[in-house]
Amino acid sequence: MKRVLFVDDEPALLAGLRDRLRKHRREWDMVFALGGEAALAECARGAFDVVVSDMRMPEMDGATLLGRIQKEYPSTVRIVLSGHAERAAVMRALPVAHQYLSKPCDVETLRSVISRACALRDLMNDAALRSVVGRVDRLPSVSAIYTDLTTVLARDAASIDDVVRVVERDPAMCLKLLQIVNSAFFGLPRRVSAMREAISYLGIELLKSLVLAAQIFSSAEGAGGPDAGWLSAVQRHSMKVGRVTRAIAAQDREDAFMAGMLHDVGMILLALTDRARVSDIVESARSGGVPCHVAERERLGVTHAEVGAYILGTWGVPFVIAEAVAGHHEPANLGGSCFDLATALHVAECLVTEHDERAGDRLAPLDLEHLEKVGALGLVPAWREQVRRLNEEPEN
Repeated sequence: MKRVLFVDDEPALLAGLRDRLRKHRREWDMVFALGGEAALAECARGAFDVVVSDMRMPEMDGATLLGRIQKEYPSTVRIVLSGHAERAAVMRALPVAHQYLSKPCDVETLRSVISRACALRDLMNDAALRSVVGRVDRLPSVSAIYTDLTTVLARDAASIDDVVRVVERDPAMCLKLLQIVNSAFFGLPRRVSAMREAISYLGIELLKSLVLAAQIFSSAEGAGGPDAGWLSAVQRHSMKVGRVTRAIAAQDREDAFMAGMLHDVGMILLALTDRARVSDIVESARSGGVPCHVAERERLGVTHAEVGAYILGTWGVPFVIAEAVAGHHEPANLGGSCFDLATALHVAECLVTEHDERAGDRLAPLDLEHLEKVGALGLVPAWREQVRRLNEEPEN
């Protein structure tokens, strides 16, 4: 049974939450703490799987509390539940929270978020997954620029000049970002040569996505594993999937772009582990007429999607993105009943791959049953046409 701690500074709100969650008492061992100090005292008495905290509390606010929990109990899932959606409050919570929910939040949404976050955390503790990841000699580390950007953006008065100063510390990263911004994927009417202009055009969230993706590909290029041509193909594919995911996502479109950009990071990590073995799995999938992720599970016990989610989770990428990456081939397994980010990524991956002759070995069919369940089946023809038009655009 999962242990869940709920934290708020208003007794009436805690009491109401306790009443509304009463039907889940056989599913969770729930504790309700009045304020940050009481929450830390409860954590000291026994570990929790999840902490759900209000943001604005006197003496110790939610960001401070979750920061303490992150440091002292790093395996605990940290969720902010707050009625205050100001940008400053949200940005302060981002470095320390896995999820951010706004009040009022219905019980079913809260239950789904907690259950899915726990499932992803359990996946990251899977022995087979840890064994596969453990064979990577030089596991890429999260970009220092990405970490610094997150820190800068958590400040109350962060400016675009602060962001530019962080990015310009790495000239190689600047060149990579300018190359991507000036590609056909973004369709700029003229070439951009200054980082400030590029950042102004992209926006901060897209910038963070590109920084993290560029770090992954750069690390892989220098690791002596996958060949440059293969990596270049994966990067082009990821760019397309990111763009399509962002276009069709029902919400959280910036998260959608990052999920698309990073959805195949697990494939790169597997190639770093043993490129020959990965090639053998791909050939096995092709000869057996099954999707690549099915052959991976048969041979390795895990898929590249799950490996990718693992590394993104260790980097502190938001759970909603890591979860989407984990389930992008099998979104129905996540138990969602609406058109969520994992489903949008699944659709984008399948449709982009349909139009990519070089990715035939990875071809996996759309889960039409799941799309019908979430009410999105009728949109597939329009999405397919959108991908067809994208595929006709020049890549450079």
